[in-house]
Amino acid sequence: MTLPLTVVILTKNEDCDIIPCLESLRSVSDDVHLVDSGSDDQTVELATRYGAFCHFNPFSGFGDQRNWAIDHIHHKYDWVLHLDADERATPEFADELSAILSTPSAHAGYFVPSKLMLGNRWLRHCSGYPVYQVRLFHKSRLRFMNQGHGQREVTAGTLGRMKQPYLHFAFSKGVQRWFEKHAAYASAEAMAAMTQEGSVIELLRTISSGDAVSQRRAVKALSFRLPCRELLRFAHMFIIKRGFLDGYAGFTYARMVATYEAMIAVNISMLRLRDISQS
Repeated sequence: MTLPLTVVILTKNEDCDIIPCLESLRSVSDDVHLVDSGSDDQTVELATRYGAFCHFNPFSGFGDQRNWAIDHIHHKYDWVLHLDADERATPEFADELSAILSTPSAHAGYFVPSKLMLGNRWLRHCSGYPVYQVRLFHKSRLRFMNQGHGQREVTAGTLGRMKQPYLHFAFSKGVQRWFEKHAAYASAEAMAAMTQEGSVIELLRTISSGDAVSQRRAVKALSFRLPCRELLRFAHMFIIKRGFLDGYAGFTYARMVATYEAMIAVNISMLRLRDISQS
């Protein structure tokens, strides 16, 4: 028996991941939807054959895409779980979903942790586990806004916190695809960094006294103002966060993220040069 839960999966050219994702949801939901942004591979065909409902919307940002799903998909249930194609539900994750949905909840949504996987290796330390995103929510109580290359929740309601994570296979398509995606993400992050609000003192206060989610966001905002941030990010992940305990997989991932940070820094420099030339 499945749960009273609608699942929405955002896709574009995910034919190598979509079936494992749908398989992991077999006992979770009988109302699974794809919001595809223009796949030219077999993603939609495979998902349709599996029984998922497929929709199309051009991608302009994760927040926009998730809001489009809220507004345009007929949800069989009030509670919604959003996943990406390279993410998987586990039996333990499904059990906690069942416990949450079995009783009325006044929350607008729930922060959900994820385990970042490199191959079959969980990057427990250098990924900063647990990292939370709002992925489970009541469709009438919460919306999203674009934030950098991701999204941020918008709600007047309260947010709960799940304990059990889903699995995130972010490198399932290979390192080259990861860097191609993150080249675009770096541009979006640079644009967001140029509009970050709050003084250094305000950010430090949030880091010292805020909740875990606001602390993480404040650290990120502060990091955009630091020099040599790619080296600092590597040291933070591999040494301070003890990524060395993740072995060679941790070393590899720390180098990848440091490279991504350098890409953001270069994009910020280019935007500042543009602003100087236009002034």
